[in-house]
Amino acid sequence: MSKFRWIKMDTASIMFTCLSSKKWGRSFRMAAVFKDEEIDPVLLKKAASDIVSRYPSTHSFLRKGFFWNYQECTSKLPEIREEFSRPLLPIAMRDDGRPDFRIVYHKRRLALETAHHIGDGKGVTEYFDALLERYVELTNDPDAPYNPPPFDKEEISNAFQTYYQKGGEKAEKDDTTAYKLPGEIEKDFLQLIFAMISVDEIRKAAKEKDMTVTEFLAAALILGAIKNAKAPINEVICIGIPVNLRRFFPTKSIRNFTIQTKIDFHPQGRTDWTFSEVCSSVRGQLKKRLEISELQKQLNKFGGLVNNPVIKIVPNFIKLPVIRMMQHSSHSANTTILTNTGESELSDALKEKIERVDGVNGDTSGYGLISTCSAVSVNGFFSLCFSILSHDTSWAKECIRILAGQGLNIRVESTHGNGETD
Repeated sequence: MSKFRWIKMDTASIMFTCLSSKKWGRSFRMAAVFKDEEIDPVLLKKAASDIVSRYPSTHSFLRKGFFWNYQECTSKLPEIREEFSRPLLPIAMRDDGRPDFRIVYHKRRLALETAHHIGDGKGVTEYFDALLERYVELTNDPDAPYNPPPFDKEEISNAFQTYYQKGGEKAEKDDTTAYKLPGEIEKDFLQLIFAMISVDEIRKAAKEKDMTVTEFLAAALILGAIKNAKAPINEVICIGIPVNLRRFFPTKSIRNFTIQTKIDFHPQGRTDWTFSEVCSSVRGQLKKRLEISELQKQLNKFGGLVNNPVIKIVPNFIKLPVIRMMQHSSHSANTTILTNTGESELSDALKEKIERVDGVNGDTSGYGLISTCSAVSVNGFFSLCFSILSHDTSWAKECIRILAGQGLNIRVESTHGNGETD
């Protein structure tokens, strides 16, 4: 495999890192819970060491450049430790040469926490699966040779740039001011609530409403906001939905290739909405907004920004505040974010060992969002996670009650600082 010293930021990474500081950065977490055995830290470190050179874009850290930020590749191992504090501590700018992700473990749980500029949920999953595969291989045979899959340079490409159409029609700015979930963001605090549901059950419930699973969940989040509000809501409730563009524009890139669309609902001050009524309004919104022509406009919008010849030559310290303002404006149009990465495609060897996989959104205080949601399914388990920056869990509990009211059998867990669950 070729050696890389540094890599240009992908288009989405430029947006993510404009908000990054020494104290905060956009991050997320993938976690696998093993069925029977506790994590062996010695074998875990060996597994991580074996796959370093195979994933150059993942093994990198953020650098500030004069015109644009960039990622410097590194052969150093990430931080690998037992989880002794709350999940998803900030992954801020570092100067120790380690990559911008960490690997943590506690009893049967193995998790990867990463800065979002490393890649999106679908891309980072490929690295995480490779780590799990190698770790399981070593648990079966500590001397097993590592035979990585062939490397393709397209894996580190900027797919946004590949599909950007210079001069093409661009998406218009969204000036929506969305309803905000009540409560105050608490500094240095994050709690997670997991709702575990049978994959078959939630698919059946969504199908009965003639909806996708994502639409079905969004309807529950919307109704939960209405029922949990202290006063009638007159603003629009907007659920930001990250979209994996690989479904529409083929690429082997494991970097960021996601844009955000939305599902919205206007309560109009009513407090007596039923779930069926909300579903009727939500149904079909994603299909309309996921047309190729609409997605292309989004690609052109971001591509037009980073490819603007004037912006290119403006020093970083001047243009970053402008992009930062655009990011804040974009996320002010959200009530919350719902990330559904879908079915995790584990190998048969991993399915035998792993009970479930969780996806977790990190600290979104930089976007002004007090709570977000993420979902992933594997081995028949559908795991829905509420990431909450407050002790107030009433909205999450209301949403879970609404889902249970649709006949779903739900098992609920909440995390503590060291990964223990209730």
